[in-house]
Amino acid sequence: MKKVLVFFLLINTWLLSGELVWQQDVPTAVAKAKAEQKNIVLIVEATYCKWCKKLKRETLSDAQVIRRLQNYVLVKVRRCDKEAMKILPSQHYAAPTTFFMTPELETIEKAIGYFNAQDFLSYINDVESE
Repeated sequence: MKKVLVFFLLINTWLLSGELVWQQDVPTAVAKAKAEQKNIVLIVEATYCKWCKKLKRETLSDAQVIRRLQNYVLVKVRRCDKEAMKILPSQHYAAPTTFFMTPELETIEKAIGYFNAQDFLSYINDVESE
């Protein structure tokens, strides 16, 4: 019985610490953010961008970053997606650019470029202290 309980606890921990859930588009992310009363993290990325891949591979897979981002609604926007880019204050951003936004799409903080996990966590701390 103890082995079964330990097994289920381990599985549950693994599932809860899993991957980030990204919304497919901005309108869906906004609706979810309003319904859940959460802010949005929007990342502008490009398929050709080596720094975007590094951000995903190293920073967004960090356990502390994943845990902290659970408090946000997450959405990725491709730099070539003209419709999605229209919601941003300016449509000319480097990839990657990370926006911390309210559910009304007001920018709280903007971080241009790649950041390691510790620096990314510092941005989250800044946003949450405002």
